[in-house]
Amino acid sequence: MWNAAIPPESVDVDLDDDEEAVLRVKNVLVFDGFTIPNSLNSFHPMGHVNSIINSLKIKWSGTTNTRSWTDCADGFRGNYFEDAATIEVTATTPPTPARTCPPSPARNGFRFVSDPAATTVSHFAQIGRERNGVFFT
Repeated sequence: MWNAAIPPESVDVDLDDDEEAVLRVKNVLVFDGFTIPNSLNSFHPMGHVNSIINSLKIKWSGTTNTRSWTDCADGFRGNYFEDAATIEVTATTPPTPARTCPPSPARNGFRFVSDPAATTVSHFAQIGRERNGVFFT
């Protein structure tokens, strides 16, 4: 599991009027925790930088269907918008240092660049608002 913290200003959500959301990030280090427990437990180290998201933009828009769901017994409520999403991303893996101890898998500084967002083919995308636990009201 890969994980990375992103600044709050990287997310723009308007579910009330436009039913849209945008995620924009630049130069985010992505850590590999090797296992799900390592990734989710704050007492474990973050792992190793596995890649760098140089730029990423995902936009959800164009609502085609709206669904609401409430489960009072389990304290869960959600409003969801089915729509389309576009994505554009550039990511790199850092090259392996000449000498590492212990030896690490070889990486060659691979760079991935997606096609432009306008070329995205979206078959399904969904955004929404959920409330559960102590926030279920």
